[in-house]
Amino acid sequence: MNRHIHQPLIALAVIAILSLGCSRADSRENAERTAGDAIHDASITMRIKTTYLFNGHLNPFRINVDTHDGVVTLHGTVPSDVHRDLAAEIAKNADGVREVQNELRLAPSGSDGPDEADKSFGDAVGDATTTATIKLSLAFQRGVKASRIAVHTDRGTVTLTGEVDSQAERQLAARIARDTDGVKHVVNQLIVRG
Repeated sequence: MNRHIHQPLIALAVIAILSLGCSRADSRENAERTAGDAIHDASITMRIKTTYLFNGHLNPFRINVDTHDGVVTLHGTVPSDVHRDLAAEIAKNADGVREVQNELRLAPSGSDGPDEADKSFGDAVGDATTTATIKLSLAFQRGVKASRIAVHTDRGTVTLTGEVDSQAERQLAARIARDTDGVKHVVNQLIVRG
């Protein structure tokens, strides 16, 4: 295997190891999320995405997974209600999931999306690794509330969405994404709360 395959696999292994040490209390006295909370959510997302990747019935490139405090939200398109239910059931069975909000839509008949079939397993693993790396970097960055920032990567293009408290936080999040290995372009759609 070449170096490009090893790096994503090593990153996935690190995330899996980190997730073993993450615990989450059901009752909170403090509403602020910790870095551990963000890591726990990132590990849930990665477990679900990995399961989708190896499932022969789902197209993992058409399903986005976001996790916040153990609540998983599924976005994207699937070809049928059966696929929609399967994706939700897989998510519900992942360790650490408290609830699944299934917002998957049915794709128009015959459409599997442009270029999605061209996306290789290596691209998918690379994008997932890039997303996880950015989420972890944001979680450990002072001055950034990572829990309010969603990260999506497609072939090295990273899109940041969500809300931040200041323009400085918005710029810092974009810089962290830009400085991550594998990132070709950053689309910063973060909104500064007023």
